[in-house]
Amino acid sequence: MKVIIETILNIVGSRGLRRGEFFVSDRVKDNPDFAVSIVAYEWIQEQMKETGFRKTFIEKVTWDEEHGITDEVKRIQPVIEDDLPF
Repeated sequence: MKVIIETILNIVGSRGLRRGEFFVSDRVKDNPDFAVSIVAYEWIQEQMKETGFRKTFIEKVTWDEEHGITDEVKRIQPVIEDDLPF
């Protein structure tokens, strides 16, 4: 499915709004908010990379202008596999 994700981020005191169109897998029909949250999280990581990973606060994240997913996006954490031998 095609969704429009809108983010409001506060990067070192400067607030910015961005809107983008993304494709999300239709396989996750039981919890579409979670599927869109993952895509939004990845997009926010790209935005942070563009700004040099400055201190960033997620103020608001919505999809299709009516579904608020701010809390879900904030709860997502990257999975780091610890396969080191020590």
